[in-house]
Amino acid sequence: MSPLFRIFYQSFVKPFYRENAGTFVFVFTMFFFVVGTVDGAGLFKYHYGLIKALLGIPAFLVIAILLWGFYARKCAVFITQLLQQPPYRFFSVFRNLPRRLQYTLFAITDFILLLPLTFYLVLVITEGFYLQRVTATIIVLILLVACGTLLPAWHVYVLNNPERSRFFLKGFKGPAANPMLFYSGILIRAVQQTQKLAWLGIKLYTCTVLYFTSANNQLAPDDLQLTFLLFSFGILANGVFINRLRRYEEQYLSFYRSLPVSVAKRFITYALYCWVLVLPELVLLFFLSGRYLNSRTAFFFGTYAFSAVLLLLGISFVKQVTVKPLAAILLLLFFTGYFIMMASGIGLISLVFFPGAVILFLTRYYRSEAIVS
Repeated sequence: MSPLFRIFYQSFVKPFYRENAGTFVFVFTMFFFVVGTVDGAGLFKYHYGLIKALLGIPAFLVIAILLWGFYARKCAVFITQLLQQPPYRFFSVFRNLPRRLQYTLFAITDFILLLPLTFYLVLVITEGFYLQRVTATIIVLILLVACGTLLPAWHVYVLNNPERSRFFLKGFKGPAANPMLFYSGILIRAVQQTQKLAWLGIKLYTCTVLYFTSANNQLAPDDLQLTFLLFSFGILANGVFINRLRRYEEQYLSFYRSLPVSVAKRFITYALYCWVLVLPELVLLFFLSGRYLNSRTAFFFGTYAFSAVLLLLGISFVKQVTVKPLAAILLLLFFTGYFIMMASGIGLISLVFFPGAVILFLTRYYRSEAIVS
């Protein structure tokens, strides 16, 4: 590793993967460990069928391209933000290098940041040519080439024109300052600004699993339990960015605690925020109700999703934790829900989780601890 690239690696690559480690672990676990079999198919057949559906269904391909585009933009914004920060002002010395060398350094850096995306897109392109889905494959290939060539060019531009590139960061520098904005709206906006990729990934997984498992099975008791377990894993994964958002809230939105608002109204505000977080799942359950799911089952799935996310928020007010304790909490809730489902059915889970969330919020909101380092 050359001395110049070592600086780029330490400044961009390591911070990026350190910050997004939780998201990568979640996606890798879901796609290669948890979802190991679908209707008796192995891991290879599962991904083969997934890519085949992606190339054959235009709407599915559009959603996937949007998600891939958000990931590429996340990589672009990450480096752009760092270059605008005072600790990175020493990068101005790299402006003296030839533009070709600047582009090469950023191209290698962006390639490493885009490796998860590149790996999967190569699989899609390879299978696309094998299946002779030429149009869809070319679209994916263009996306891959565009990401690999345009991102380094943009970062070279940012390096050499820091003032002109600041408009790209509009909307990424903290919460909105409009005092009329409802607090739940501020929280939702914070998710959109800081955790958009993680939220979209979780929604894509949860809705995909819910739709295909309910559409392809007759929902016998065993099928319903499997559907719920996979659905539950996706719902509880919301705890990853809820925990991150609590850190964001403590850093930027601490003023809210000093406002003359009753704790009951605060709870309603956070409940509305949690409801919006699981809104895609609730909408999908509404459309599946009566077609692939009976209304009672769909209602229980929806109440579970809302109460579980609300409970995760309540737990975040007990103490801010790091990734490992958070993973332990999520696993504990996952198995708690599983045992309740096996003992008394899905409906009872919400009757346990929702009161627990209310009690935690009312007793711990004003006593929540500061952010851990």
